[in-house]
Amino acid sequence: MTSEKKEISFGEWLLKYVMPPIAILLLAVVAVTLANIFKPESVKKDPIAVLPYVEVVTAKSKPVTLEIESQGTVQARTETALVAEVSGRIEAISPALFSGGFFEKGDVLITIDKTDYIANLASAKSRVAEARLALEQEKASADQARQDWEELGRGDPNSLVLREPQLERAKANMEAAQSTLRIAERDLERTTVRAPYSGRAREKLVDIGQIVNARSSVLAHIYSVDIAEIRLPISLAETQFIDLPETYSDGQTSGNKPTALIEVSYGDKDYTWEATIDRSEGAIDARTRLAYVVAQVRQPYARKTGDDEKPPLKVGLFAKAKISGKTLPEAFTIPRKAIREGNQIYIIDRENRVRIREVRIVKSNTEIAIVTEGIKDGDRICLTPLEYAVDGMPVDIADSTTKLTSSEAKLASELN
Repeated sequence: MTSEKKEISFGEWLLKYVMPPIAILLLAVVAVTLANIFKPESVKKDPIAVLPYVEVVTAKSKPVTLEIESQGTVQARTETALVAEVSGRIEAISPALFSGGFFEKGDVLITIDKTDYIANLASAKSRVAEARLALEQEKASADQARQDWEELGRGDPNSLVLREPQLERAKANMEAAQSTLRIAERDLERTTVRAPYSGRAREKLVDIGQIVNARSSVLAHIYSVDIAEIRLPISLAETQFIDLPETYSDGQTSGNKPTALIEVSYGDKDYTWEATIDRSEGAIDARTRLAYVVAQVRQPYARKTGDDEKPPLKVGLFAKAKISGKTLPEAFTIPRKAIREGNQIYIIDRENRVRIREVRIVKSNTEIAIVTEGIKDGDRICLTPLEYAVDGMPVDIADSTTKLTSSEAKLASELN
């Protein structure tokens, strides 16, 4: 059996192997040509500039009274440790001497047994009487001696003949007896311990029946209630803002006594008292480089009624103080967030472009800054922080109060 090889003609070969790729290539060219012919024409658009939105506040100058904040602890102006001036057994103690009790000047606080001191006083009176008798007798003897000598008429007598030394001794004995009497009277008086001023008891250290020793036994700790004092630290830089009272070596004083507002918290409520800066201390703390002033509140324990009802300003309370300083005739109060690095601010001009200015900040805190130079009335101050700010950069103005805190919005409304 034999196999026959089938031969393919050139025409068949061309139709089978060459024409299909050529047809596909032609179809692709036609498709691309048609796509280019019928494609939509593109519309050229100008690029849109995206400008940052900023919040602004309008600057307005006005007189500003500087305020210095400080804090301290309430103290009594006068605090005393009562010490026994005589020895003896305590017989009575006033109810006012217990911790927290009030008393008036001259009130009897403690009574010490008087028996020994009454006896000492009687003995002293007896010695005075004896010394007075001896003095009178010696005076009579001296007068008689002078008369006798004058009758004899034998020249000038000496002092011994006229009994002058004996008379001097009698006078000295009289003075010593009187001094002893005064000491006895004083000791008897000191068995009654009286309040040296109107005040309050901090701590009672003795009780009835206890033996105390003169000038060594502490009876109680008391303090005055007429004036409370708060020792307030301020930085040396802040002293320029206050007209502090200063005292010089010649006794002259300068400056006024600024007012201050004392704030104390009782639980969840805050109460305020009006105070006066009475004095500044004579030295700067070498460790902290702070100066200290002393604020005084009068009648801190006086009862307040009505709208001004408040608890007493007790010793030991922590207090915040706001001291009224000097008044600047023209200054700008702006939000602290408007201040940039290097004491710079961004001003938005009439063409809504950023203008960078350096300002002079007199005083600032976490919320506001007081500026005296670098701003003019009507300037629009940028409050929004800009990551990249260039002088002359265009911006868009947003609502100036949309993103402010309540305190900043209030300040912005006042400035605008």
